Amino acid sequence: MLGALMVLVGLVILILLASFVVSVIFVILELLAVIIGIVLVLGGIAMILFGRGFRRWGPREWGPPPAST
Repeated sequence: MLGALMVLVGLVILILLASFVVSVIFVILELLAVIIGIVLVLGGIAMILFGRGFRRWGPREWGPPPAST
């Protein structure tokens, strides 16, 4: 009985504060979008500045050369 009462009171509080909850979620999503945008801009700048050097180096071979058979 007490559990059902707690669920009902919680639902009433969430319904009354729905606009606040939605605004908090919206702010969190906006901050996430800003962070992703900054990372993309910095990554693009890094690719522009250092992209040619990375391509010039070519593929890297890891480990010893294959043994001849």
